[in-house]
Amino acid sequence: MKAKKILIFLLILLLILITLLGSNSVNSLDNLAYVVAIGFDIKDNGKLELSFQIALPSGSEGSSGSTSSQSSDSIVTSVECNTFESGVNLVNSYLSKELNLSHCKAIVFSEEIAFQGIGEYLYTLINHVEIRPTCNVIISKCNAKYFLNNSSPLLEQLSSKYYKIASTSEKVTGYTYNITLLDFFSDFADSFTECFATLGSVNDGGSDNRDSSISANGTDDSYVASETPIDAQKNIENLGLAVFKGDKLVGELNGLECIAHLILTNELDNAVISVPSPFESTNYIDLYITDSKCKTKVYLSNGTPYIKPDIDLSCRIISMSDDYKDLTEENILLIEEYTKYYIERFIYDYLYKTAKVFKSDITAFGKYAVSNFSTLNEWDEYNWLDNYQNSFFNVDINIDIISRYLLIDT
Repeated sequence: MKAKKILIFLLILLLILITLLGSNSVNSLDNLAYVVAIGFDIKDNGKLELSFQIALPSGSEGSSGSTSSQSSDSIVTSVECNTFESGVNLVNSYLSKELNLSHCKAIVFSEEIAFQGIGEYLYTLINHVEIRPTCNVIISKCNAKYFLNNSSPLLEQLSSKYYKIASTSEKVTGYTYNITLLDFFSDFADSFTECFATLGSVNDGGSDNRDSSISANGTDDSYVASETPIDAQKNIENLGLAVFKGDKLVGELNGLECIAHLILTNELDNAVISVPSPFESTNYIDLYITDSKCKTKVYLSNGTPYIKPDIDLSCRIISMSDDYKDLTEENILLIEEYTKYYIERFIYDYLYKTAKVFKSDITAFGKYAVSNFSTLNEWDEYNWLDNYQNSFFNVDINIDIISRYLLIDT
């Protein structure tokens, strides 16, 4: 009996060794080309152009040619094709290795292709066995191929890690939001909400070509990607949100409007907003939002939606004009009232922009409206996503401002 067990153990061990060493059907790491980002563009002839940002093996120099370009530790290879799968096959026939999509961190659609509709590509991507549902979805204001070619990590050694870190800037600023492929597709297929994505572009490295009216007429949080007056090495930037109606892009939101979105959806971690001073019109008071809670109720009156968000904000003053460092209780109340008016105004602007201009409920108010219906059939017949444009809003904001973090004379 003991000899029989030893024999069985040896046979199992032999099978494992054959599987690991003798099988030619399993791709080794050396035979795979790892894709860190995929770009979707539309050509003038209506064909799809796919761009694959491929991580270079450590120490390699990359290849030169008409279809590839060097980008930091990666190369970008593009192909004109009819479908996603045929594009992958064409690139596999060109490369000496097989594309592997399991480490893809970002899916980038150009605005041009997003305006036409990306539904067919969403179904392909979500059903692909290698593409992870946690990769980010970015809508680029420029060509997706150009976006990938300029995604050169300045402070990171690996492009894959760079995409992961760049997409989390919303936790620091609130100026954008990280959307995964799973979240985007879920919103696209839902009857309670519409989908939206991170808005990205390429910062050309200087402020000479910026629209001066943007900085003259707005605050520092009123920019979208490609508009910021940052003077630095050319690189990508993610700022703002791309708004969809169905599978088609219908517009964009700037950094401040993104903060409004995060407040209303209870997704805001923290953010800094610059509020015009109630004491001096040319000065600003910087407020750090430390806590944000929103409770929303949706009522229907003769089929018309009435949406009532109740918002509680806790803020602290982190900088203001030196003339008002002696903050009296009266001045604090004045700042609170003015801040309440300012935040109410940009939240109302966001709400009416999404409802009346974009006609897209990216805030997911539908999940509150559904309680007004007895059956799923009644909900489907009402068609919330088309009725959202008829909504009226009543925003109530309570603000608590803490000033003790400022150094003041005593």
